Amino acid sequence: MFSYLKIAFRNVRKNGLYSFINLTGLTLGLGVAITLFWIVRFEYSFDRYHSKAERIYRIRSTDKFGEKQSHVPYGVIKVLNEQLPGVENAASLYAQNEAGIKIGTAIYSQENSFFAPPAMLEMLDLVWLEGSPVQSLSEPGKVVIDDETAGKLFNGNAMGKSFRYNNDMDLTVSGIIKKVPVNSEFPLAMVISWETLKKAREEFRNENYWGGGDSMNQGFVLLKKGADPEPANKILTDLVKTHQDESTIASYELQPLADMHFDTTKDPFKYSVPAWTIYTLASIGLFLIFIACINYVNLATVQSIQRGREIAMRKVLGSGKTRLIFQFFGETAILVFAALLMGSLLASKLIGSSSQLLNTQAGESQVWGAGTIVFLIVLGLVVTFLAGFYPAIVVSGFEPKRALQSTKSVPVGRGISLRSGLVTLQFVIAQVLVICTLIGIRQIRYFYEKDLGFDKSGIVTVAMPDRGSHIRERFKQELMQYPEIREVAFGLTTPASKRNHWWSAVSDPNLPDGGETFRIQHVDTNYFAFFRIPLVAGRKLTAVDTTRGMGTSVENTDVMINEKAARDLGYRDPQQVLGRRIEVWGMKTTVVGVVKDYNSEDLKSKLIPHVYMYGSWNFQLASIRIDPNKKTAALTHIGEKWKAIFPNNYYKPSFLEDDINSFYESEQKLTNFLKLFAAIGIVIGSLGLFGLVSFVVTQRTREIGVRKVLGATGASIVNLLSKDFLKLVLVAFAIASPIAWYLMKQFLSEYTFKIDIEPWVFVLAGAVSTGVALVTISVQSIRAAMMNPAESLRGND
Repeated sequence: MFSYLKIAFRNVRKNGLYSFINLTGLTLGLGVAITLFWIVRFEYSFDRYHSKAERIYRIRSTDKFGEKQSHVPYGVIKVLNEQLPGVENAASLYAQNEAGIKIGTAIYSQENSFFAPPAMLEMLDLVWLEGSPVQSLSEPGKVVIDDETAGKLFNGNAMGKSFRYNNDMDLTVSGIIKKVPVNSEFPLAMVISWETLKKAREEFRNENYWGGGDSMNQGFVLLKKGADPEPANKILTDLVKTHQDESTIASYELQPLADMHFDTTKDPFKYSVPAWTIYTLASIGLFLIFIACINYVNLATVQSIQRGREIAMRKVLGSGKTRLIFQFFGETAILVFAALLMGSLLASKLIGSSSQLLNTQAGESQVWGAGTIVFLIVLGLVVTFLAGFYPAIVVSGFEPKRALQSTKSVPVGRGISLRSGLVTLQFVIAQVLVICTLIGIRQIRYFYEKDLGFDKSGIVTVAMPDRGSHIRERFKQELMQYPEIREVAFGLTTPASKRNHWWSAVSDPNLPDGGETFRIQHVDTNYFAFFRIPLVAGRKLTAVDTTRGMGTSVENTDVMINEKAARDLGYRDPQQVLGRRIEVWGMKTTVVGVVKDYNSEDLKSKLIPHVYMYGSWNFQLASIRIDPNKKTAALTHIGEKWKAIFPNNYYKPSFLEDDINSFYESEQKLTNFLKLFAAIGIVIGSLGLFGLVSFVVTQRTREIGVRKVLGATGASIVNLLSKDFLKLVLVAFAIASPIAWYLMKQFLSEYTFKIDIEPWVFVLAGAVSTGVALVTISVQSIRAAMMNPAESLRGND
């Protein structure tokens, strides 16, 4: 046993170049594969650690227009708790935007704050350091925080301490929990009692309502052991039909907690990952392992031919086939496990940067543990078998007589065809990745450069804590005294935003089934001029066109709509819709103006019909256009005035362009990942090609010597050796192009606004792959062409 390992180490050391190339290919392939294993395992583990996970469900709904909804009215929660025998508990969880926490004179930013009743926290496996769900969340003004937040706000000594939340309510710490694991959809850094919410906001005191709601107000159910969710689905869907006068929901269903992380139709408390991403990452990991094994097979076969006499002598001296196979598997295992060690180090670096490459937080999790060790051992054994099996069988099958006659003429059967096919497959994978990467980069650039229908440049946004007209006007006037500030406008949100979308079922006989969901946007009189959104018919809103609040009955309220809304109402000519009476939130309104369409969500979405109202009570955001050449001075002025007027609130400005670019953060990260994987695929493919060229050069050494004696030039020798390999790359390109075209066609089909797949992308990808392959081939071909013919003809006989 020891002697075989000693021989194996000696041969690995002796064939330094091939061992280095093998080690490099295996390290790259295994390193990325280990990283992908960690990511897939992490994403798949979300919330599976809860002891009641199999009985916890999220309530999901579909409205009568076919749209998925996240919000759950409290009437649904009440029915689940009181009328369904299979339900053990049901509760709401209401997530909040980033808030300001004031302690003394200091103000802190707080993310991941929620309102919840005790029942919600009883469903989940939380580690309570102090307090309990019932004790800590049954009264108004009580709040539970995690130990990290306790350290940030109170240096750890938090129980019984008070603070002001968002300058809106005073809270006292009544419980402390351990920070929720990173693989959870519930990042509960701060949980405020539901009774506090009911006391602060009148709309939450009605526990029987079935309509309206916020997308961040979601519902969860804990079923009794053995209970089936289907009865609850049916009963809720039947009940909602009796509440059609206050709800647009058509059906409800209970979604298993394990599926929640992969549901991209919901508004996530954290982030979602589509299931196809998990399958894709797992497939990529397998592909990398496979092509790394291909490289090893190619190079090991070349080495085995050069070692033909050694093998023959061992056979003559009595080594059996089994012993030879064992020896070659031992050599393979040494390289594979060395590559595993180096690949693990590479993976440890890559996982730390995984959040820049993919939409994941796997880098924040504990990746090393017993599971990883078992995976590495199994992976090492599998790769050793896959990589070592074919070379071991080929070498152990050498005929001693022929091997002793010449090291250059050992028969390998159909080995060249097999290796050619494997290298071609490697380049198919690499070229598919290059093409997909190029198209992905172009689509991302299109996102950033497309005209959205409004001017987004040089705009800073800040939240308005106080929406009173006097405060708002003072803030505007004080900003406008600075030359660095050009314009100020107020509204519910900017034209394009990720959050705070308000909707209403608009009733009109011209709409399908008499109604449709429109987006509601509250705007001031300067809004459309500020964002350079053209008026195409009628007039703009004035301060006289005021709505007094959501759901109030206000007759003769004037509103504006966009062109999409006009078309949906049946008017191709915007002028004809002027004066049309439509019902919004139960109010009778009159259309007085139409503005040009613009993209109000990401470019995956279609154009959305909008209704615009002058609702001064709901101007939640200030948009400030600055001189882009004096950004620093402008931000300083905005900050000074904001803090002077709103001293008790946390100040956090943002640029509109950055907010819009964040729509495509997942796509940008995916493109970054494809760049990395395409580069690794090309490198590993080139190593495989290097092995195949080495094999052929080894086989044709004497032929090359004869050709040179007969007058062949170095260029002709290079051409002789290169042309067949370039054919492999071209065949790979012919196979890869339709595959990549299909994959990207499917990818782009998710977007309403997208680029065309143009031929030059394929030409460029083919040129890149061919160029890399040509360099790889040329290195070996030129080396063979420059060999001394005498040495080529003599060989090692």
